[in-house]
Amino acid sequence: MKGKGFLLAAAVLVAVMFSSCGIAVRGDVYIGYGWDDVLYSFSDTNPSIPADYIGEDNYYKSYPGEYWTDYTWTNYSTSARYVFRYYLTADYATLGNPYGPYDSYFYIYLANSGPVIYNPLYRSLSNGAKSIEGKTAKTKAVTTPSSMANRGNLGEPTGVIEKSSTGYTIHLEYWKVE
Repeated sequence: MKGKGFLLAAAVLVAVMFSSCGIAVRGDVYIGYGWDDVLYSFSDTNPSIPADYIGEDNYYKSYPGEYWTDYTWTNYSTSARYVFRYYLTADYATLGNPYGPYDSYFYIYLANSGPVIYNPLYRSLSNGAKSIEGKTAKTKAVTTPSSMANRGNLGEPTGVIEKSSTGYTIHLEYWKVE
C-alpha cells in the first residue's frame, strides 16, 4: 500500500514538473533612466521608481506589469512633453526553459524627441539601486505629481519601441503631448 501511495505522489510531481504552465522566475528586471540636463518634470506609475526623486543612470528593481510615465524636456527656447506606456513581461520557466529569465536591464533615455531604449550600462550594486561602478548618480530629477494626459484621448502612438533581453521584454508606446 505504501508503494502505491509513493508511486502516485511521484506521478503527480512529474506531471506538475512537465506541465506547460509557468513555474518561477530566476532573474530580476531593472529599469534605469537617463536624460539631458534639461529634464523639467518626471513621473512614473511604477511603484519601484522612487516617488520623490530618481538618480540618473541608476537602475531600480522592477516587476512585470504595465506602467505610465510622463516627462517634460525644456531649455531656454523650446520644450516637449511626452507620455509613454511600457509593459514589462517575463518569459516564465517552462519545460523548455526550467530556469526562466536571468537579470535584465532596460535603460530608457528621456530625449527631447521622445523616449529611446539604449543597451544597458552594466552596474554594480549600490544603496538598493544599481549605479555606475558604485558611484553616485550623475544628476537627480525631482519627480512631480503628474496631471497625466487624458489617456483615452491620446490616439495613435507617436512611436513604438520593443526590446528583449535575457528572458524579459519591454514594449513601450509613446505620445508627444502638445
